[in-house]
Amino acid sequence: MKLIEHYLILRAAYKNQKNGVDIETTLSEIVDILHCSQPNARWVLNQLKEQGWIQWNSGRGRGNRSTINFQLSLMDGIKRYASGKLVQDFKVGMEFLNSLSIPKQIHSILGEYLKEWFGFQTEGDKDIKHILRIPIHRDLISLDPAKISTAYEYHFVGHIFDTLLRMDSNKKQIHPHLVLDWDSLDDKSWIFYLRKGVLFHNGRLLTAEDVIYTFQRLFHSTESVFFWLSHYLSKIESSGNHTVIFHFSRPLPFFPNILCSNKASIVPYDVDMKQQIIGTGPYSVQSFSKEKLIMEAFDHYFNKRAWLDRVEIFRFPEELKSRFLYEMMTENVDSIEGQDETITQDMNITQFIIFHTKKLGPQQHPAFRRAIRLALDRNTMIEELNLEEVQLADSFLLAHSKKKIFPSNTLSEAQEALKESDYSGETLTMFVHPNRWRENALWIQSRCNQIGISIQLRPLDYNKTLQYLDQAHLIMIDVVFKDDLEINLIEPLGNNSIYRQMFTLQENQQMDIFMDRFISGKTINERLNIWNEMVEWFRRENLILFLFHLKKQYAFSSSLQGNNFGLKGMTDFYNIWVKDKL
Repeated sequence: MKLIEHYLILRAAYKNQKNGVDIETTLSEIVDILHCSQPNARWVLNQLKEQGWIQWNSGRGRGNRSTINFQLSLMDGIKRYASGKLVQDFKVGMEFLNSLSIPKQIHSILGEYLKEWFGFQTEGDKDIKHILRIPIHRDLISLDPAKISTAYEYHFVGHIFDTLLRMDSNKKQIHPHLVLDWDSLDDKSWIFYLRKGVLFHNGRLLTAEDVIYTFQRLFHSTESVFFWLSHYLSKIESSGNHTVIFHFSRPLPFFPNILCSNKASIVPYDVDMKQQIIGTGPYSVQSFSKEKLIMEAFDHYFNKRAWLDRVEIFRFPEELKSRFLYEMMTENVDSIEGQDETITQDMNITQFIIFHTKKLGPQQHPAFRRAIRLALDRNTMIEELNLEEVQLADSFLLAHSKKKIFPSNTLSEAQEALKESDYSGETLTMFVHPNRWRENALWIQSRCNQIGISIQLRPLDYNKTLQYLDQAHLIMIDVVFKDDLEINLIEPLGNNSIYRQMFTLQENQQMDIFMDRFISGKTINERLNIWNEMVEWFRRENLILFLFHLKKQYAFSSSLQGNNFGLKGMTDFYNIWVKDKL
């Protein structure tokens, strides 16, 4: 244990005592507080005294008590500890601070300190480094493009790796990225011309072999979201180091869109992604664990160097948010000096329930699912819970839901549907997020109980959801879908997704039919019509019960330039820069 940790444990034990005041104590009391031997306690006290953090006078003789006088405040000690420990090991540092018995007002001050600790920072005097430090709420499981499963991982992969093509989301046009151009004669064979001189982070040049390797593993791995494309792939071949040709057994006009997905990022053929994260992107990975990701700007990026020198991402434990009174935001830039205003962006999050129809139970019966849908009258839910900033949902996308009319339903209608299902009173398990939307979940539980359905709530652990999914009869989740990119509509429905895991084989086959039609559509309107047909099928079969679109606001400094917002309000690290105040 470091000296500053000994000091904080000791200072917290005397948290009600002021600085600069002699406090009577004994060496035995110090031993009990520090949980160490007397020799070790004496050594710690001497070291703290040498640092000038305490004054210590040892009582000599029977009846003479020792005195300790604290010179460093508890909050200053916490800041001193946090400034060094949090970057080194954020999780351990936060767990240690959480273990301290400190007053509530210190929690509040610590929360304010964390707001300054996160956000934009600078290091150095002459050679200034610009750093963005970001908190996230979930563990980082993988940065392998073929295996990423969360919006956070998707966003970070987009900065570590590159794709062959890129989508301009404003103009909804596809442009070359790792390629100079591409051709297709019949939508069955596609030829791509790679740029020369593109470097991986380990210094090796990108070649056609890397592209072929990337898509062979992407199309043939059952963990890949695009595994289903392997059914149509005839072969991938190269013509020299900088030309790659894809041959399919049927026309795939949607193929360029797929190549814009971060999950289709190019990886090196000679690197084990389990051991090392190597891409060609504007940022290279310096450190990665489930609690921390450190990325540094890649000086030899083929396009242009990023302005931000380093991005640090830390997993902030959800359970500590309320303790430290810190309102988490994806970016917190209040620490920028001279800030005079903020820019806000609204993110629309869709909340819904998925029924686990593959699991034995009453939820397999269509009438039972219909009964729950009728019972969960969302207009009543909004009124009884006083919900604000919500829009009734009838689709994944807010724009589509706005076109719908939402009639109210009665509990008697729900009870009539329940009678058709032969439900015999079993208790069903619903997975819900442990800290978000709990009021909504409790209302749903109560409402189901009113028509005779017993629901127990179980905390949803996103990192272990698929592992324990067989224990859930239904699950309540929320996701962000971006309207402007078609590929983001079908990615979550791909192979090994939570939807695939919860639906029966027959239902998965029906999804495959919709997906096949979707990727064969020649125009955006044609594809969106097919996608809406699939959403309507979800609704008609009550496989997915859409609840609400929820608005969340993210704040950014007006000093930010070149900023584009992505999923979860995450900023574009590559293009962002800060304009100095004059």
